[in-house]
Amino acid sequence: MHKLSVILLLVLLGLNLRPVMASIGPLTEYLLQSWHLSYSWISLLNGLPIVMMGLGALSSQWLLSRADLRRLLALALIVLGISTLSRLLNQSPASMILSSIVAGLGIALVQAFLPIVIKRQWPAQTASLMGMYVSAIMAGAAISAALAPQILHTSNIAWALGGWGLLAVPTLVLLLWLVPAMPHTAAANAKVTLKPGRFCRLAGFFGLGTSGFTCMLAWLPPHFIDLGYDATTAGLALSLLSTTEVISGLLLSQLAARSPDRRPWIMLALLLAIAGILCLNAGAQMAWVGVILAGCGVGALFPLSLIACMDHLEDAQSAGILTANVQGVGYLIAGASPILAGMLRDALHDFSMVWLGLTLIFIITMGLGWGFDPKRYALHIRR
Repeated sequence: MHKLSVILLLVLLGLNLRPVMASIGPLTEYLLQSWHLSYSWISLLNGLPIVMMGLGALSSQWLLSRADLRRLLALALIVLGISTLSRLLNQSPASMILSSIVAGLGIALVQAFLPIVIKRQWPAQTASLMGMYVSAIMAGAAISAALAPQILHTSNIAWALGGWGLLAVPTLVLLLWLVPAMPHTAAANAKVTLKPGRFCRLAGFFGLGTSGFTCMLAWLPPHFIDLGYDATTAGLALSLLSTTEVISGLLLSQLAARSPDRRPWIMLALLLAIAGILCLNAGAQMAWVGVILAGCGVGALFPLSLIACMDHLEDAQSAGILTANVQGVGYLIAGASPILAGMLRDALHDFSMVWLGLTLIFIITMGLGWGFDPKRYALHIRR
């Protein structure tokens, strides 16, 4: 029963981490009409949280040296919940951007601290539990993308954007019940670290791979609207993408957990992502095929990126801090993706160059991922 409770906690935590961003895409046309602003402005609602996810992750080691891990996780969840709920009260551009920034910080800290808990408490099941947690993140995106237009039609924009913050309440209760106190003195410093070259490779791999996830999260619904679909159907396209990501992320991460060499699965994920992106550029009918293929690729790539990162170090604290720092730099890279894509959409009036750019990014990511040979990990450790 305790194991099931732990899985429930990981699922609830994951569900909290994307609705603040995923609910924006299906509502883009409504926000554009209400605010009379451009796609570049809307892109800030997805780009700025990702930048804050990077900055927050980079600050996590400093925070870990000063506070109990359970308290930090609870505080991060409270920050995320309150910032999301604030959208119930105000949906002006300034307040929405501010809530996005604060929510991004909360998301960053949850994502930085939780892998430490997983690696420490269940080292033999790290890959499996990480797969479940990351799949829940994408499930949160799927649910919010599908329901946001429906909530707008049946209720109002406030609940469509801000009601997701209520998820934080049961999650916080379960977190405080299941996660024990962890003295900050034990989490202050990494015992071992990686050499700079390997760290940069991991950060670049995570950042470029996550660019595809963040860009599609922001701009897949507007792309489907450009193809002639209505907002509800566009939201369902993002929901289909996220649902496919959940299934693929869970399945491939479990398969990859059976072998210490994750590279075959990483290459498969990237090839699927590239095929999907190319289909998005091939017309309205092929776009649906592209959603499924891209979802399979990107959905698997996200958990595999985190698993490959944590594989490098055995010590739970060191692996957790490494993962947080890799996410920090990686999210700073990925945060530019939806913003640049919004600017391209304003300049060119469609998303074709956005998808071609992502194809090139994934090809580069393949080159970086092929270097993750577990037999050579020891050569990259700096003690």
